[in-house]
Amino acid sequence: MGKAKQIDRKTTVGLAMAALLFLVMAILLVMRLLPTDDERLEHSQALLEYSTHYEIGIDGEPLFYMDDYDHWQTARISTNGLDIPKSRRMVTGVWTRRFFTPACRGRLLAEGTDPAPWEKTANDSIAATLSQRLPVLTHRAAALEKRIEELDYFLRVHNVMDEGYNTIANYKTTSEVELQNISKVVDLLSDSTRRGKMQVRLVQQYALPTDGENSIPCTISEMDGTTGTCMVQTADRWMPDSAYALYDSQFSIALRREADSIRSIPSDTVNAVVQTTNGVYHGETDSQWQPQGHGTMHSPNGKIYDGMWANGQRNGFGISLDSDGKVRIGEWRDDVYQGERLTYTAEHVYGIDISRHQHEKGRHKYGITWPQVRITHLGSKSPKRISGSVDYPVDFCFIKSTEGASVVNKYYNSDYVRARQASIRVGTYHFFSVKSAVREQVSFFLKNSRFRPGDLPPVLDVEPTNAQISHYGGTEKLLSAVRTWLKLVEERVGVKPILYVNQNFVTKHLANAPDIKRDYRIWIARYGEYKPDLRLTIWQLAPDGRVRGIHGEVDINVFNGYRDQYEAFLEQDSIRAQ
Repeated sequence: MGKAKQIDRKTTVGLAMAALLFLVMAILLVMRLLPTDDERLEHSQALLEYSTHYEIGIDGEPLFYMDDYDHWQTARISTNGLDIPKSRRMVTGVWTRRFFTPACRGRLLAEGTDPAPWEKTANDSIAATLSQRLPVLTHRAAALEKRIEELDYFLRVHNVMDEGYNTIANYKTTSEVELQNISKVVDLLSDSTRRGKMQVRLVQQYALPTDGENSIPCTISEMDGTTGTCMVQTADRWMPDSAYALYDSQFSIALRREADSIRSIPSDTVNAVVQTTNGVYHGETDSQWQPQGHGTMHSPNGKIYDGMWANGQRNGFGISLDSDGKVRIGEWRDDVYQGERLTYTAEHVYGIDISRHQHEKGRHKYGITWPQVRITHLGSKSPKRISGSVDYPVDFCFIKSTEGASVVNKYYNSDYVRARQASIRVGTYHFFSVKSAVREQVSFFLKNSRFRPGDLPPVLDVEPTNAQISHYGGTEKLLSAVRTWLKLVEERVGVKPILYVNQNFVTKHLANAPDIKRDYRIWIARYGEYKPDLRLTIWQLAPDGRVRGIHGEVDINVFNGYRDQYEAFLEQDSIRAQ
């Protein structure tokens, strides 16, 4: 009897335990099926930082890294394992618990890709892929060399007080590092025997941001290729106290997909990352996620714009770096580049150019008081940004000596002598005529002009109208005559002349003569508020300036650079002893 009672007691306890387990399972099952309220749904979500990069190496040893294997023209590439470029974005994860393990220990269901199928396909064709990408990288390296040279030119003719100087200096440094990495990869891929042995690996990483700048790394525990999701685990099995974990994984997937469409754009309008039709934008936005304020746009073709925005368009100061190396620095208005706006200060180097018009007004004749000459007004034809008062010394003066093959400026000799006596650097210019043969004009100019050691280079002033150019025989004939004049005068004087043209001539005609722009210094007349978008030596910024000691209006010019660059220009290009 005692033994039977003991068995019954054990049976009863067993049945009770089974019933309790069944009850717990029933409760858990009911909990899974119960609808989750909106508050719990909201507390089940968490934003994760999702980053990917690609490793290309041999036998498991990476040779270089990149953030985009499909677009080599714009991908960030590094050969330094301490500075791996990564593609980053925020994705929505869902805190998840399972039926038999209800206590959540930091598990999140998130978007994820099983890399194995992709890696197999990519590695099967890697030799051909790398062979095709080699010319892309070679072209990219050439464009970077041009970009660096353009950025270096900007730094040479500006100083730290100019808008954008520090940003340009930073871009130059990063471009040099980028070129160094690209050049190393080009060398690696140029070895076809090595290229055929390379493998590519897709690396995915997750991190859970917390308060401040910290984040908790996560490990990938499971991959589900059919749903494009993975289970990640916080490294320290941490989850916030306020978080709520869902039981149903499939419901979590649906929730994640729905949440992605709403929360893929960060709520921070100051540091937003937004995909637009023009590329990926990083920076400030308005409430509709349009660029507003300062930000950077990276276009699919490799172009970068870093600057100010308004209503989704470039407006204000910015820097544009094209994929072909072209650099634009200045102001935009409604997405259209206007040019660089100079701030006029006493630190710039200013000069004037004169002819008989500074001596004759109708029947009145005027002299020039050379010892008193100073610039007092920069003209009124365009708005100008001026710091301080305008009272600038005249560092240089170009004087007209001849026009065509028959016109001489009768004031040339006296102005030349007296300007030099006033310690002003002097240069001589010739006004080109479409009515005279070019060689006759060269002889006439050389016969009636002075070229003493220390003088500025001679100048050819070319400003015919479009109708005159057409009557002369067209653009190519005129450019040929310009080349002849420049070459013959250089042979006689010993230094390369400067070419003076207006903005219309640059836009419509000089574009057909890259050799002239490359081989000769350019002096441009443009009376707008923006500096010409061309590498130039002198900018004639106003035809209506005022100069103490000279009657009437005077052409005002500014040297493209500061005192150091001006002194280097004088050292290199001034006329030497004949």
